[in-house]
Amino acid sequence: MRRIFLSLTALALIGCGGEHTHPGDGIEISNARINPPLPGQTTGVAFMELVNYGKEDRLLAITSPVSGRIELHTHLTEDGVMKMRRVDGIALPHDEMVALKPGGLHVMLFETTATLGDEAVLTLDFENSDDLTVVAPVVMRGETPGGDADHGSHSGH
Repeated sequence: MRRIFLSLTALALIGCGGEHTHPGDGIEISNARINPPLPGQTTGVAFMELVNYGKEDRLLAITSPVSGRIELHTHLTEDGVMKMRRVDGIALPHDEMVALKPGGLHVMLFETTATLGDEAVLTLDFENSDDLTVVAPVVMRGETPGGDADHGSHSGH
């Protein structure tokens, strides 16, 4: 039932989309994807690229029906050891791309029900801009939407 609901929601959102263009402002999301939890675990991770064509903004939070709790994280090195740390927001400067990627800024999905092959709806909450919703495929670690690093999903308003 959950998979049917998510698939119908994804189809509805995709139907509203198509190629996404910007008349000079707004935030574009591309290459959104989720890596499912490792066997025996319940935490997944999401990555994407965001380009802000409007005034400076910040990504404050992400919600999804496939996760009990979602946090924004970064990687840092302390005393030669790489660690993850929660961040309160991610700056989105005007006309710059911010990559949420392995080894850098990323999204942790705790208590997630996302499984390989699913599509999950992610709603991004910004400080200044309206919320955006994106459909992210659940893919193998290292895989990008569409099967390569050059193509992926796009956002809708």
